[in-house]
Amino acid sequence: MSDDQNQEEQAPVEDAEAGQDSGYDDGGAGVEVLVDARVEELERQLNDTTARLRAVSGAYKNAQEEMAAYKTRLERQTALKEEIQRGEVVSRLFEPLENLRRTLSAMQRAEIDPTLLQGLELVQRAFLEGFQGLGLQEFGAVGDAFNPDQHEALTTMPVAEERLDGRVAQVFSAGFRVGTRVIRPARVIVGQYTAPAGEA
Repeated sequence: MSDDQNQEEQAPVEDAEAGQDSGYDDGGAGVEVLVDARVEELERQLNDTTARLRAVSGAYKNAQEEMAAYKTRLERQTALKEEIQRGEVVSRLFEPLENLRRTLSAMQRAEIDPTLLQGLELVQRAFLEGFQGLGLQEFGAVGDAFNPDQHEALTTMPVAEERLDGRVAQVFSAGFRVGTRVIRPARVIVGQYTAPAGEA
């Protein structure tokens, strides 16, 4: 091949390479715009997905908290229901216990065989221990401040001292509660103080 022919072949190759370089530069700006647009779209999708994930995560956390609160409420309701049922069953034994106490009181005043008296006292103690085993607490004693939530006032009676006013003067029958719930109020007579005519 001749040098002229070599030069002619190289010229179109150089022109083509020069054209490719200038075309590539023009296309590079377009690709860069496309890449930037794609990056922005992916960032937006990532932000949307992150926001949805946070929302779902928050909803899941709220659902867990609600479930725990529901479980706690259910446990409390179940315990209260058991407490009420236990109280209803045991409340049927209150009157027999009070009758036993009245009998013991009458027997102590009369001269009865001490062995019989001791036997009845053991029966009374067994009743009370059984109640305690079921979670019942007995309340209502002379001198307690009258509380309408815990006491049933049968009547009032005069008392000699002002400090006894509004206090339990006599207990007709004891009250019982399970925890803070009153199963049966104590039946009591409440002291009422009236100042003598000269002190008023």
